[in-house]
Amino acid sequence: MSSDMFIETDRTHQTRSQSATDQETEDGQPSELKLGSIGRNPDNPREALRDLEPLTTSIREIGLVNAITVASVEAYVRERPARAAELDPGARYIVVDGHRRLEAARRAGLASVRVSVDDALVSTDRSLLEAAFVANVHRDDMNPLEQAYALKKLVEFYGSQNKAAKRLGIAQSTISSKLSVLELGPELQADLLAGRRKVVHVRNLSRLSPQQQKQRADARAAASASRNPEARGARTSDHRHPARVHAPPGTMAGIPRQRGIVTMPWADGAACAEIAIARMRPSERRRMLQRLWQEAEKEARAARRLAAPRQV
Repeated sequence: MSSDMFIETDRTHQTRSQSATDQETEDGQPSELKLGSIGRNPDNPREALRDLEPLTTSIREIGLVNAITVASVEAYVRERPARAAELDPGARYIVVDGHRRLEAARRAGLASVRVSVDDALVSTDRSLLEAAFVANVHRDDMNPLEQAYALKKLVEFYGSQNKAAKRLGIAQSTISSKLSVLELGPELQADLLAGRRKVVHVRNLSRLSPQQQKQRADARAAASASRNPEARGARTSDHRHPARVHAPPGTMAGIPRQRGIVTMPWADGAACAEIAIARMRPSERRRMLQRLWQEAEKEARAARRLAAPRQV
């Protein structure tokens, strides 16, 4: 890379001292950054940031529990000099894991956020995609098509589905099943993105024509509904492990109730959240959110370890 390119990059972005706050780690890396110094990752496998309102509310109430994983712009451009123009103006760091948290922090009015800097994650295109994919898939943050497109790129990097399966810790049959949604007809893909179809009903239909795919998906959905009538609604209960909690006086539409008892719909996270919002005091909700974010951070750390380049 030429010195002129480095000079131009340096003019485009602010200096490290301007972007970082006074908080740094022992090795001199920043542990907290101003929001304006963090830019998006052009290689983020997620195309859209969904369900930001609950996360924004959580950050506004209790702050950002999990640090955002970032890499320096210098490290990113060093390996990809031709892509410097794709970076956000003024950014000194790019997000590797935490696009939703960063946007929610902006909406919540935060001036700065805690970060973890790891330039090794952008050392190659493969390691960058690995880190973003593994972190998002463990939190179920990508829709089925985003997962499939990211997996397709990773399979191309590794050379085969079997090699990708070993590297990612995913069964080869699971990778094949996830990739199958890329072969769906446009109508089924649109239904899947809009939430009108469940991914379990449309996987492994790639060998059929679009019309046959639709017929088979309809048949699967009908069979699923006949086995579990509650599947027709937005909320379902897990009858194998029903956990019952005493409900205070009052009613709440859409939540099954009987003699003051609520059956927790463990198979539906959104429904569980609605119950928690309606039944718990704000202080207890904050404690629950903190615990959930702690668990999410632990899963993210495990995902980053899995995605980190192996020492040879």
